[in-house]
Amino acid sequence: RVVAQGGDGGTTDIGFGCLSGMFERNDDVLYICYDNEGYMNTGVQRSSATPPTARTATTPAMGEEPGNVFGTGKFTPKIAVAHEIPYVATASVADLHDLEAKVTKAMGFHGARYIQINVPCPLGWGAASQDTIKLARLAIETGLFPIFEAESGYITHVRKIRRPTPVSEYLKLQRRFAHLFRDGKEDPRVAKMQAIADRHIKDYGLLEEAAESLRPPAGEGGSAERAAG
Repeated sequence: RVVAQGGDGGTTDIGFGCLSGMFERNDDVLYICYDNEGYMNTGVQRSSATPPTARTATTPAMGEEPGNVFGTGKFTPKIAVAHEIPYVATASVADLHDLEAKVTKAMGFHGARYIQINVPCPLGWGAASQDTIKLARLAIETGLFPIFEAESGYITHVRKIRRPTPVSEYLKLQRRFAHLFRDGKEDPRVAKMQAIADRHIKDYGLLEEAAESLRPPAGEGGSAERAAG
């Protein structure tokens, strides 16, 4: 059995062609991506997993649109689902029991499998070390990082959100977003970040009332939910 591991830079950028080939060929590999939303080991440069408005060494907080711009990047788990590989999941360091269960489940499959783990980086995100797990939970509870499982192109399980947390509560804990709250004023782009979270909540059925809309017709995955988008 083969397990490969990498960060978001080596996975969603540098190694993406190889990863897509692995998916397309359905190679018998479990690939685990540790997503800290940037090239942290080499100086906190932007990666394709860096969120909009985030300050990095290559997206400084200056100019007319400080921080990373909107309309770039990619959410690799969604791409993995589109390849219809046997198993795809997202996970978080905020719930290690869930992560352990998903890795165990993934090893029960043969063929290509992909797990992306949200891993806050205190240094790169400009956050207090003791807030690491809190940030990971807020990423889930805002809807910015949806937690789900998918099999053969269909979403089979999502982690529900009881009461979505405003994204501003997540952003304010990180200095990489400090320019969004200068002089006690909230940058209009915070609302655009909120819209991203709201769309994830809708697309992935993260609220109970939204779950039914994602169910495929009978005969197309049973009770599984079709991947959004």
